Amino acid sequence: MDRISALPRGMQLMLVGGALLLIDSFFHWQSVDLGPVSVSRNAWHGWGTLMGLLTIVLLVWLAARVAAADIKLPISDTLAGAVLGVLIVLSTLLKVLADNEFRTVWAWIGLLLALAIAAGAWLQVMAGGGIETLRTEASGMKMRSGGSDAPMPPPQAPPQAPPPPPADEDVSAP
Repeated sequence: MDRISALPRGMQLMLVGGALLLIDSFFHWQSVDLGPVSVSRNAWHGWGTLMGLLTIVLLVWLAARVAAADIKLPISDTLAGAVLGVLIVLSTLLKVLADNEFRTVWAWIGLLLALAIAAGAWLQVMAGGGIETLRTEASGMKMRSGGSDAPMPPPQAPPQAPPPPPADEDVSAP
């Protein structure tokens, strides 16, 4: 519990929101009563599958942070949290809007939990230096990727030829 409380507030909010969203995804997000038969679906259909997988990735990443595992990512924790938060809220919104027939309260709760994850990501971004920090990091990634606007590396001097081996005394006969 001490390790969880040691996380920044944004990550704590993402952890709680992600755990609750994962649980919520197994409830009935759509339901219809057809007389004696009731048909329902949980969130794990269509865009909800992406939402669920991204939520699992978020929870695994945060669990690794809680366990103090040293995972080397090519991006900062702030950018990783922001990207996951945005993708989770977008996929949840797409799920709620695309499957708009026979929505239940669990779909709305899922959308609120996804927004809580995005709010946690926003808190993390603000604690990490704000949007300008993310822009700087993203532009640095763009330059390292070798795109057309990447600066050319400075020219290197051609390698020097090795010195000739020492000459042995001339032992040829006259």
